[in-house]
Amino acid sequence: MKICIVGGGHIGTTLAAYIKHSNPGIMVAMLTKNPHKFSNPILCHDIEGDFSYDSYLDIISERPAEACNEADVIFITVPHFAVESAFLDIAPHTPPGAFVGVIPGGGGCEFFFDKYFPDTVTLFGFQRVPFTAKLVEYGKETDLKSWKPYSVVGVLKQKRLGLVCELMNACGLSVREAPNYLSVALTPSNPILHTSRIYEMFRGYERKHKFPDTYKFYVGWTDEASKILFQLDEELHELLDQITELDTSAIRPLSEHYESYTVTELTAKINSIPTFQSVFAPLAKCADGMYIADVRSRLFAEDFPFGLAIFRDYFEYFHVAAPVMDKVLKWYADYVGVKWYIGEKFEGVDLKFTGIPRRYGIADRKELIGRYL
Repeated sequence: MKICIVGGGHIGTTLAAYIKHSNPGIMVAMLTKNPHKFSNPILCHDIEGDFSYDSYLDIISERPAEACNEADVIFITVPHFAVESAFLDIAPHTPPGAFVGVIPGGGGCEFFFDKYFPDTVTLFGFQRVPFTAKLVEYGKETDLKSWKPYSVVGVLKQKRLGLVCELMNACGLSVREAPNYLSVALTPSNPILHTSRIYEMFRGYERKHKFPDTYKFYVGWTDEASKILFQLDEELHELLDQITELDTSAIRPLSEHYESYTVTELTAKINSIPTFQSVFAPLAKCADGMYIADVRSRLFAEDFPFGLAIFRDYFEYFHVAAPVMDKVLKWYADYVGVKWYIGEKFEGVDLKFTGIPRRYGIADRKELIGRYL
C-alpha cells in the first residue's frame, strides 16, 4: 500500500512519521513545496508514550506526479483555503480507485471535489484531527501528543465507507463510521471554537491597535468566550433539528465533547487542556516591538471564511435565524474589511471568496441535501 501526505505542516509531517513507524511495509510519500527543508529520517517524539523514533519516508517531493503516483490513499492536511488548490495539483496524478481524505474534512471540499476527480476516486474526511501535533523544527522534528480514542470518519459515497475504515485501520488510525459526510462538514470544532475566542479577544479594538505583548490563545480563555461558544453551538443544533432528511446524531454538542455543561465548567476545561497550553494568539510583532492582530493566520483566514461562514450559509437553505453567528461574522467582516452583508442579509459580494455552498451553485435545500445522500 502507498500513502501520500499532502502538506508538511504540524499534522502532515507527524502523520507521515507515525504511519511509517507503525507500518514499515507501507510506502509513505510526502508532497510538500519545501522538500529541501526536510531531513530524512524525521524525528518524532511520542509525548504521551514517552518515547521517540526516526521515520524514513520513501518519497519527499514537490512533484505531484512522483508523490501521488500509484497512491492508494492521499491525505490532505493543508489549511482549508488551500484544499482546492491541492486538489488541482494532485488530480491529474491520482490513480483510479484512490481515496482522498481531508483532515479535518470541513471547508466545503465536498462541493468542489467532483470538479477535479472522477467517480472512481472517493472523498472522505475526519471530523477532527486524530491527534494534536507541534513541529519542533520544520521538516525535521515533531511532537505527537493527545491522541483521541478514535476519529469519526465520513465518506461522500457512503457505500465505500467500510473500505475507508479498513484502510485507516491499516494505517494505525482508530476510526468510527459517520452516517454521512454532513456529520463531518458541520462538526462544531474550530469554526466555532476559534472564532468565539477571536471575537472575544479582538472585538474591543480597532484593526491597527497595538498590543504590548503576545498572549496565549487558550490559556486565559474567558467566560465570555465560553458563552459565545455555547451560543454558536446551540444555533448550529437548532439548524440540525431542521435537517430531517439525514442522520445528524454523530454531530455531538460541544457540552458533551468537552464534558462541560455550564459556562464556568467550559472555561475551566479549556484552560486546563494540556495540548492547548502552547498555542499563542494570532499576533504579529511590529518593528517597534509591539504586536498587532495577524489576520493572515489560520485562526482568521481559515476559521471565518472557510469555517463559520460555511456554517452560516446552511441556515439560508433552511430559513433558520442565526443572530449570534451574524453578530460574530459581521464583526469579522468589518474588522478585516470584506463585504459579507448587505444590511442584515448574508449576501455580500466578497462571499465569493469563501467556501459557502452558494459559491458552488447549490440552488436549494434539496440540492444541498442531495450532496450527502
